[in-house]
Amino acid sequence: MSKSHLLKYLLISPNLPVGGFCYSEGMESFLHNKNFKDSNSVKELIISELKIGQIKLDARLLLNFFDIFNDLNDGKFLKSNLQKLLSLDKWILSSKDSVEMREQQIQMSKSLFDLTKEFGFEYLYKKSKKNSWPLAWSWACYCFEITKLEMVENFLYSWSANQLSAALRIIPIGSTKAQLIQKDLLPIISKVSKEIMDIEIDDIYFGNVGLAMAQQNHNDLYTKLFRN
Repeated sequence: MSKSHLLKYLLISPNLPVGGFCYSEGMESFLHNKNFKDSNSVKELIISELKIGQIKLDARLLLNFFDIFNDLNDGKFLKSNLQKLLSLDKWILSSKDSVEMREQQIQMSKSLFDLTKEFGFEYLYKKSKKNSWPLAWSWACYCFEITKLEMVENFLYSWSANQLSAALRIIPIGSTKAQLIQKDLLPIISKVSKEIMDIEIDDIYFGNVGLAMAQQNHNDLYTKLFRN
């Protein structure tokens, strides 16, 4: 196996700080309102977000950031690319529907940048005090020489695994059932990832309003049981 093939597992490992945050992203609100009846409810929520949620836009931004890093490394259009990098980062962060989601992104981004630095890849370019999760993820994948498709697939897999980890703690659904759900999600993650590779940002439409409203009912999207 190549170095990059092995390094990608560091990004999706639940044992590292990034994977260990265990954000519920609205699930606790659904549980409180009794909208979660069984494990299928969790599965349907994750599938819905993968197909029509904002996570698709986040995943598409990974490719834009990755291409900009390539151009900067080649010395192409330095000023305009640096500006584009900052602009896209601020845009994706401000597009989040709730303060809680923005705070989650900022915390995860900071931790991943710190982790990547410890691995020997300090971020080379100017960045804001508050950065988005896709920017940090794309930078890590660029440094690890992970392919674009793997980058997108790993991103979606990591997100879905985090949701299942939260569900284990707040419902609970049981670890075996969570693994079965994750297995069922694999073809969907693969399909959505390939779709993302072939479309532009302007062609992505999302509208998971119910989830956005659920997220705003949290004081903190960090899973309460996990905090305790």
